Amino acid sequence: MASKDKVEAFLAERRNVVVAGVRKNGRPQLTPNWFTWDGERFYISTTRQRAKFKIFTRDPRIELLIDDPTGSRCALVSGTAEIREDLPAELDRFRAIREKHNVPVPDDDELLRSLEKDQRVLLAITPDGPIESWTAWGLD
Repeated sequence: MASKDKVEAFLAERRNVVVAGVRKNGRPQLTPNWFTWDGERFYISTTRQRAKFKIFTRDPRIELLIDDPTGSRCALVSGTAEIREDLPAELDRFRAIREKHNVPVPDDDELLRSLEKDQRVLLAITPDGPIESWTAWGLD
Protein backbone atom coordinates (compact mmCIF):
# COMPACT_ATOMS: atom_id res chain seq x y z
CA MET A 1 0.00 0.00 0.00
CA ALA A 2 1.30 3.45 -0.91
CA SER A 3 2.06 5.92 1.86
CA LYS A 4 -0.31 8.90 1.58
CA ASP A 5 2.40 11.37 2.61
CA LYS A 6 4.89 9.98 0.08
CA VAL A 7 2.31 10.03 -2.72
CA GLU A 8 1.34 13.63 -1.87
CA ALA A 9 5.04 14.64 -1.95
CA PHE A 10 5.50 12.78 -5.26
CA LEU A 11 2.52 14.58 -6.81
CA ALA A 12 3.87 17.96 -5.67
CA GLU A 13 7.05 17.43 -7.70
CA ARG A 14 7.33 18.88 -11.19
CA ARG A 15 6.42 16.06 -13.56
CA ASN A 16 3.93 15.04 -16.24
CA VAL A 17 0.82 12.94 -15.97
CA VAL A 18 -0.11 10.64 -18.85
CA VAL A 19 -3.85 10.92 -19.43
CA ALA A 20 -5.74 8.02 -21.01
CA GLY A 21 -9.25 8.16 -22.39
CA VAL A 22 -11.29 5.93 -24.71
CA ARG A 23 -11.87 6.96 -28.33
CA LYS A 24 -15.20 6.27 -30.04
CA ASN A 25 -13.67 3.22 -31.73
CA GLY A 26 -12.63 1.79 -28.35
CA ARG A 27 -8.91 2.42 -28.74
CA PRO A 28 -7.10 4.27 -25.95
CA GLN A 29 -5.86 7.81 -26.46
CA LEU A 30 -2.88 8.87 -24.33
CA THR A 31 -1.18 12.24 -23.87
CA PRO A 32 1.41 13.64 -21.45
CA ASN A 33 0.26 16.76 -19.64
CA TRP A 34 1.21 19.15 -16.87
CA PHE A 35 -1.03 18.95 -13.82
CA THR A 36 -1.64 20.11 -10.31
CA TRP A 37 -3.16 18.15 -7.43
CA ASP A 38 -5.06 19.82 -4.57
CA GLY A 39 -5.47 16.80 -2.31
CA GLU A 40 -8.84 15.88 -3.82
CA ARG A 41 -8.59 16.36 -7.58
CA PHE A 42 -6.11 16.56 -10.41
CA TYR A 43 -6.35 19.59 -12.70
CA ILE A 44 -5.17 19.60 -16.31
CA SER A 45 -5.44 22.39 -18.86
CA THR A 46 -6.44 21.48 -22.40
CA THR A 47 -8.16 23.11 -25.38
CA ARG A 48 -11.44 22.51 -27.15
CA GLN A 49 -9.52 21.41 -30.28
CA ARG A 50 -7.71 18.53 -28.58
CA ALA A 51 -8.91 14.94 -28.65
CA LYS A 52 -9.14 14.94 -24.84
CA PHE A 53 -11.91 17.52 -24.91
CA LYS A 54 -14.03 15.46 -27.29
CA ILE A 55 -13.30 12.19 -25.50
CA PHE A 56 -14.12 13.41 -22.00
CA THR A 57 -17.21 15.29 -23.20
CA ARG A 58 -18.52 11.94 -24.42
CA ASP A 59 -17.10 9.58 -21.78
CA PRO A 60 -15.73 10.89 -18.46
CA ARG A 61 -13.82 7.72 -17.52
CA ILE A 62 -10.11 8.49 -17.20
CA GLU A 63 -6.87 6.75 -16.26
CA LEU A 64 -3.78 8.62 -15.08
CA LEU A 65 -0.15 7.58 -14.88
CA ILE A 66 2.21 9.81 -12.92
CA ASP A 67 5.69 8.46 -13.59
CA ASP A 68 9.26 8.99 -12.45
CA PRO A 69 11.29 6.90 -14.89
CA THR A 70 14.60 7.79 -13.22
CA GLY A 71 13.51 6.79 -9.72
CA SER A 72 11.29 3.78 -10.44
CA ARG A 73 8.31 5.50 -8.84
CA CYS A 74 4.79 5.85 -10.23
CA ALA A 75 1.14 6.14 -9.33
CA LEU A 76 -1.79 4.83 -11.38
CA VAL A 77 -5.16 6.45 -10.80
CA SER A 78 -8.64 5.66 -12.16
CA GLY A 79 -11.18 8.43 -12.02
CA THR A 80 -13.80 10.62 -13.59
CA ALA A 81 -13.10 13.76 -15.61
CA GLU A 82 -15.27 16.86 -15.43
CA ILE A 83 -14.79 19.62 -18.00
CA ARG A 84 -14.83 23.07 -16.40
CA GLU A 85 -15.41 25.96 -18.78
CA ASP A 86 -15.89 28.90 -16.37
CA LEU A 87 -12.41 30.35 -16.91
CA PRO A 88 -12.66 33.24 -14.39
CA ALA A 89 -13.71 30.77 -11.66
CA GLU A 90 -10.74 28.50 -12.47
CA LEU A 91 -7.95 31.11 -12.79
CA ASP A 92 -6.28 29.98 -9.55
CA ARG A 93 -6.03 26.41 -10.85
CA PHE A 94 -4.67 27.46 -14.26
CA ARG A 95 -2.15 29.63 -12.38
CA ALA A 96 -1.19 26.72 -10.08
CA ILE A 97 -0.40 24.49 -13.08
CA ARG A 98 1.90 27.13 -14.56
CA GLU A 99 3.59 27.93 -11.26
CA LYS A 100 4.26 24.25 -10.54
CA HIS A 101 6.05 23.97 -13.89
CA ASN A 102 7.97 27.24 -13.52
CA VAL A 103 6.10 29.06 -16.30
CA PRO A 104 5.66 32.81 -15.77
CA VAL A 105 2.09 33.72 -14.90
CA PRO A 106 0.71 37.04 -16.17
CA ASP A 107 -1.79 39.13 -14.21
CA ASP A 108 -5.38 37.88 -14.07
CA ASP A 109 -6.66 39.94 -17.02
CA GLU A 110 -3.85 38.85 -19.34
CA LEU A 111 -4.08 35.22 -18.19
CA LEU A 112 -7.83 35.19 -18.84
CA ARG A 113 -7.38 36.70 -22.32
CA SER A 114 -4.76 34.06 -23.12
CA LEU A 115 -6.98 31.21 -21.90
CA GLU A 116 -9.94 32.52 -23.93
CA LYS A 117 -7.81 33.01 -27.05
CA ASP A 118 -6.49 29.43 -26.80
CA GLN A 119 -10.03 28.11 -26.12
CA ARG A 120 -8.80 26.47 -22.93
CA VAL A 121 -10.85 24.38 -20.56
CA LEU A 122 -9.90 22.70 -17.32
CA LEU A 123 -10.17 18.98 -16.68
CA ALA A 124 -10.99 18.31 -13.04
CA ILE A 125 -10.30 14.65 -12.31
CA THR A 126 -11.75 13.00 -9.24
CA PRO A 127 -10.04 9.70 -8.32
CA ASP A 128 -12.31 6.68 -7.78
CA GLY A 129 -10.85 6.14 -4.32
CA PRO A 130 -8.45 7.52 -1.72
CA ILE A 131 -4.70 7.61 -2.27
CA GLU A 132 -4.27 4.42 -0.25
CA SER A 133 -6.32 2.54 -2.88
CA TRP A 134 -4.21 3.68 -5.86
CA THR A 135 -1.65 1.41 -7.50
CA ALA A 136 1.82 2.78 -6.79
CA TRP A 137 5.44 1.66 -6.94
CA GLY A 138 8.35 3.09 -4.98
CA LEU A 139 6.11 5.25 -2.78
CA ASP A 140 5.74 2.99 0.27
